[in-house]
Amino acid sequence: MARHRDIALDRSGIVTAAFALLDEAGLDGVTMRALAARLSVQAPALYWHVRDKAALGGLMAEALYAEARAGLHDGLDARAWLLTLGRGLCRSLARRRDSARLLASARPLVQASEEMATGMAAPLVKRGFSREQSLEAQAAVLSLALGWSIYRENAAMNAFLTGMFDLEESFERGLRALVDGLVAEAVPPSS
Repeated sequence: MARHRDIALDRSGIVTAAFALLDEAGLDGVTMRALAARLSVQAPALYWHVRDKAALGGLMAEALYAEARAGLHDGLDARAWLLTLGRGLCRSLARRRDSARLLASARPLVQASEEMATGMAAPLVKRGFSREQSLEAQAAVLSLALGWSIYRENAAMNAFLTGMFDLEESFERGLRALVDGLVAEAVPPSS
């Protein structure tokens, strides 16, 4: 196993190394002990930066969501914003082995708060959604992308479904239908 002494022992470096370990060994192979060995440190050194494996999973999930949101910008209307979010998460999860399983099992790092929810809702609130509609729409789009990504990761399910229809085209159709319905409900056309 290659040692990565050049990776700084901070949260960012730890998450980067954890994703490399995920790609090599899969989700079951991402342990604090294996990560410490990869970083050429003793496991207790990791605990200074990351409380436990659940916290590591939360940090990795945050990184995946941040990557999914990278293509979002103010110039997008509500429909394009939600489509970009869903496609971004699918692309992010497709880049890494077992990342959909990781995301499905990760626990949030922080307790939900009014301030956090308001911040998460803000992009779609600016586009005519209520706060609740914004949060629900994002959860629905992210859930669809996560579910499809789990199908893609599961080789047997992927083969089964691909034998009946094009999985990628079906995701795209489902995403568009979901987003169109969410936008129509939240921002009815003006007369």
